[in-house]
Amino acid sequence: MPRTGSRRERRGSSCLPTSPGFPPVSPRWCGAVSNLTRHQGLRPIVRACRGDTSHQHQQPQGKGLSCWANRLLRDRPAAYPGRSVRRVTLLLVTVLSASFLLVPASAVGPNGGAVFNTPRPYAGDKGNYKIVRTVENAIRNTVRTKKHPRPVIHISTYLLDRPKTVKMLISACRRGVQVRVLLDEDIASRPSRKLITALNADNVRGHNADPRAGRCNRPLRADHGGLRTKVGADAQALETFTAREAARSIAAPSKDSATWGKDGSYVKKCEGSCRGKGGNMHSKFYLFSHTKKSHHVVMVSSSNLNRGGARLGWNDMYVAKKRKKLYRGFKAMHRLMTDDVRSDGRKVEVKDGPYVARFFPMRNAGKKNDPTLQDLNRIRCKSGFGRTQVHVSMFYWKGKRGDYLLDKLASLARNGCKVRIVYGAPSRALAKRMRAMAKRHLIDLWDSRWDYNDDGWSEVRTHAKYVLVKGTIGKDRKAHAVWTGSQNWVGGSLSISDETTLNIRMRSAYESYRKNWVKIKKHSRRLPYSQYPR
Repeated sequence: MPRTGSRRERRGSSCLPTSPGFPPVSPRWCGAVSNLTRHQGLRPIVRACRGDTSHQHQQPQGKGLSCWANRLLRDRPAAYPGRSVRRVTLLLVTVLSASFLLVPASAVGPNGGAVFNTPRPYAGDKGNYKIVRTVENAIRNTVRTKKHPRPVIHISTYLLDRPKTVKMLISACRRGVQVRVLLDEDIASRPSRKLITALNADNVRGHNADPRAGRCNRPLRADHGGLRTKVGADAQALETFTAREAARSIAAPSKDSATWGKDGSYVKKCEGSCRGKGGNMHSKFYLFSHTKKSHHVVMVSSSNLNRGGARLGWNDMYVAKKRKKLYRGFKAMHRLMTDDVRSDGRKVEVKDGPYVARFFPMRNAGKKNDPTLQDLNRIRCKSGFGRTQVHVSMFYWKGKRGDYLLDKLASLARNGCKVRIVYGAPSRALAKRMRAMAKRHLIDLWDSRWDYNDDGWSEVRTHAKYVLVKGTIGKDRKAHAVWTGSQNWVGGSLSISDETTLNIRMRSAYESYRKNWVKIKKHSRRLPYSQYPR
């Protein structure tokens, strides 16, 4: 029998929003309305919101929140006999305001492009945590759907000790999302141990016979083997691992480390770097198979998911959406890191449109095959814009690699390029060299470090590691390029530690990063002090 009536009539609600920007009339929203409208006369409107047509009042006709406005004003005499229009208007404003508060702007998925934080003391909580909350919003919006029944989140970060982020990842696991995390250190912190307990609770037992629980640390029956529950006790989840138990859980081998346990989730810590000999797992990338309306989302950052990354340093992150090839490249690398597959001396990179992602370490790499130096070697100082401009924000410079990369920047400056540098934590030797260059007006130089309480430690500095180029790169005389990621300019970041870089050839990306560089510069000190006193 053919269906009759409009789609809205068939599903029994004429108060659902159809206008762009209006939030959905969800049960949660209706619950808020119920709390705000205790009066007997408004209950029919609440019933209409819930789709109950058994009452004498029919559902209000209209679109989105306007139907609530029309219904409240139309039925005011019956709902509130003797009450003033002012009171009804106040109630209407309260109801509509509550609806907007209940639906976050993040519900549409992450925006593509650059994201930057502003550390203390230059911004409050909102500015500090802008990068972290971009990742958290994507975590919150990763859910199972009929179209995408097995969503996956991959995270690789040096530190993860923010309780709110940990809570969101555990919640994602419990709603059916596979959450796979690589960490470097600090597993003794309670938030990290809590995450490890939740995601590794159902792992296959290691040789130490540590007990386990259900998926995402859900309770299992007390008589189920291998649980930390006494026979006959009520079912319960595992208590948070101790530091020793967390370390054992992370190191435990399994037949398929990419799907540890039935929930497909895990936390893994490599000994030193995952794919190198020694060093650190220093990569910072966040992958989402599907998050709200976005898919194949790749986020590459200089920031960890922790308080220090938000409040103590200038950081950046770039979000690429709907890039299947790029996403698959990062996903494959995450698997190799999980399985401790050692790297060789080859350059590993993935090209997808304007993006080139590179993964380190490159074993035994040096000046001859350093990809960063190769990129700098392609710069020419005469361009369609005039002098090619090179802007650098670099946290850690040290050793031979730091020296030859600075040599190249000096060479570019001598050949006519405009080279401007903001540094965060260079070695004393490199800082001395750069100050000497600035004194000769070869480069423009700023120090981003500030010690606000005179305790000998910098409370804020740039932690970003990026290079911006506007000018000639190779044969392109009007190039706009951003080279960013987690890699510092030290030897270990090239040949020992796990690192990730992302090269972007887009004017929009360049302009965003250029504004950020200027912002960092404004909060830094011009060098040398002899010419630019404090």
